[in-house]
Amino acid sequence: MEDKASPVNRRADPVMFGFDFQINAAIVLMLKNIKSLETIRIEGNYEDIELQLKDGERILAQAKGVQKGSSDFRKVRENLKKALLTLSEGGKRAKAKQLIFITNSFNPFNDDASKGIFSGPPSYRTYDSLPESSRKIIDDYLESMDNPLDTNKLLIQTLPFETDDEDERYKYVLREIENFIGTLQLSTPGISKKLMMTWQNDLDHNGSKKDAEIRLKKEDLIWPILVIITDVEPSEEFVEYLDSDIYDDVVDQYKDLISSCCERYEFFKDILSDFNSFKAKTEHKRNKEMLFEFIDSYWKNYIYGFDDAGIDDEVQEPLVKIILYNVITKRRKIDCVKKGVNL
Repeated sequence: MEDKASPVNRRADPVMFGFDFQINAAIVLMLKNIKSLETIRIEGNYEDIELQLKDGERILAQAKGVQKGSSDFRKVRENLKKALLTLSEGGKRAKAKQLIFITNSFNPFNDDASKGIFSGPPSYRTYDSLPESSRKIIDDYLESMDNPLDTNKLLIQTLPFETDDEDERYKYVLREIENFIGTLQLSTPGISKKLMMTWQNDLDHNGSKKDAEIRLKKEDLIWPILVIITDVEPSEEFVEYLDSDIYDDVVDQYKDLISSCCERYEFFKDILSDFNSFKAKTEHKRNKEMLFEFIDSYWKNYIYGFDDAGIDDEVQEPLVKIILYNVITKRRKIDCVKKGVNL
């Protein structure tokens, strides 16, 4: 987990800045559409950012980052024209539900009539909601194209994003993640920043793949949340049940392995499915008593998760029991996450 969350090394030249903006714009767009999202791709077959939805349709986005987005408007119309052209082409080749031009410019049309509506936090404007002068700029560009896009699908979006100070550059991206975490009713310290760094790295790696069919599934993006919230956090009662010395030794030695097991979807699913079945048969017992009875009765069922890990037989039992305890006691948080993202 630590390797994934290491900061992305980025140079301050226009190309790297633009790709950095593209990655962070993708985070904002995926969170906005997280419930209907199936997969996401950076540098796809059709656009800079491609969101495949569960209904089979796509959201295509063209991302244009300007290093001085709050003050340099010299190339914004050129960026808009290029974006409209590629969105038109992509919209014809793919079944697109929405076509988005996303930029960090405070004045994406270099137009006095519209600059006020894009000068604050992240803003979203449909074609119909733009001032007449801004619509005319779009219309003039579309008129010169053979197959112009459907303006009913067009969305102009801004995301403040500039400076070399990372806290300032990613401020609004982090805020979007914090808002998302709030909807999931999670309060794990530092989770938003950890997720931002993890997603930045995952999307960066995705965009570097030559095969555009290699896409990130929603499960790929959401399971890091479960890894974080199921971090080892035992109760005193559980430590005594296991034996405190054994518990400390196993956690110290195998914390990374515990985290890696918690990243595996099928492992999670098997544990919670078995526990729910067990719970339905033993509802007359107290929660703690039922939990420890389940762990004692079922831990051997999950040894398969360590077949290739070279774990000594005497360590397998406490290790599996710790993992079972962590997953089961965090199941309500896990359910909140799964329901919140429609997983």
